[in-house]
Amino acid sequence: MSSAMQAAVAVAVSHALLLLSAGTLAWAEPEKKVSEEKADDLWTRETLLGDIGGVRPFLAAYGAKLDIVETGEILGNATGGRQRGVVYEGLTDLGLTVDLKTYFGAPGTVFARAYQIHGRGLTASYIGNLAPVSGIEATRTTRLFELWYEAQVADWAQLRLGQQAAGTEFQISTTAQLFVNATSGWPNLPAIALPSGGPTYPLGTPGARLKATPSDEVTVLFGLYNGNPAGPGPGDPQLRDASGTAFRINDGAFVIAEAQYHPGNLDRNGTYRLGAWFNSERFPDERFDTTGTSLASPASNGVPRQHRNNFSIYGIVDQPVLRGDAEEGGATVFGRIMGAPSDRNLVDFYIDAGIAYAGPFGRKDDRVGLGVGYTRVGSAARGLDADVARFSGQQFPVRSEEIVVEVSYRLQLAPWWQLQPDFQYVINPGGGILNANQPGRRVGDAAVFGLRTAVTF
Repeated sequence: MSSAMQAAVAVAVSHALLLLSAGTLAWAEPEKKVSEEKADDLWTRETLLGDIGGVRPFLAAYGAKLDIVETGEILGNATGGRQRGVVYEGLTDLGLTVDLKTYFGAPGTVFARAYQIHGRGLTASYIGNLAPVSGIEATRTTRLFELWYEAQVADWAQLRLGQQAAGTEFQISTTAQLFVNATSGWPNLPAIALPSGGPTYPLGTPGARLKATPSDEVTVLFGLYNGNPAGPGPGDPQLRDASGTAFRINDGAFVIAEAQYHPGNLDRNGTYRLGAWFNSERFPDERFDTTGTSLASPASNGVPRQHRNNFSIYGIVDQPVLRGDAEEGGATVFGRIMGAPSDRNLVDFYIDAGIAYAGPFGRKDDRVGLGVGYTRVGSAARGLDADVARFSGQQFPVRSEEIVVEVSYRLQLAPWWQLQPDFQYVINPGGGILNANQPGRRVGDAAVFGLRTAVTF
């Protein structure tokens, strides 16, 4: 049995044991009143472990709330990629929220969040595409993600200070978050353009975020963060700050602002976002060296020309289009579009769109959706590919674009348990890169099948 299959079996067995043990505990006290049994029923409680033997009520007395979520998934590419393979990856997500007013009588909230990342990713191991197949794919480690303090600074404004992630609030489509592919969260363009991928999973960074709500229909977000969450250096940026405790503040500035308009009836009118970001760090040119010579030329000094900053503008729409007679259910479409300078970015344009339906087959808490993401390789990077072919005299692919199509169904089996079968088809992985395992051939289109489970403990 392969290591991936062994991991999958282990996860299935552990979840089964948890369910069995919880069920056994429920049957051990038949003298409970009917109302108490219903409140503590395994399939209706909000979390699998309930109050964890009194831990949650104890914390609540101090204004604290503990969240534990375990996400695991099996993914495999049946066709395409550098080679076929199956992986298991998982994420243990621990969060602690403390309302300081409850016990200390002080204003504001303190929040801490940490990850234990395990397994390995399909994109890094087998496919090589630009948009990672999974949003939890990351380097294996245990790390601090967020540690911040937030307080109300006016009736209409909240200020957050400390280590945090822009990716939890900015450039997000609430509808797209149904999907498994990483670009459905923090989009592919900033993930590739920004140093270390920007302040988003799995890298938080020190910063300040102001959230203003001048009216019920308008929200304005402004964030100022350290410009490079992991700092400069070679290799995997996630290993440069493997614990998440570097707390760097001297890597330039990443500034992002977003205006959100959400008319009164969200069920009918949706949410519309317009934003932009700016990074003050230096960015290497994708084609030319410091003398203006192509980096592919034998005459090049091999040192890319440096650009003083980077920026992007984006727009996002989440629009309900079909509402049923039931209180819950119906369809919502989404779309995101963004661009960035092509001379300093591998990707200069990104767009995605899709539809999600709530309540299919009469199951009001289930979601099913179809999404498409398009990532365009910038003109400078395409020009470098053409230069490589011209100077080498050999065939070399000119990268163009990558497209991912995803169909996903998320079943809400219990308030604390989600099961999500998923299918993705990645067209032109990497924009059309050479397959190192098959010289002379591009990486083939990948058909990816997956199953994700998420348990809230």
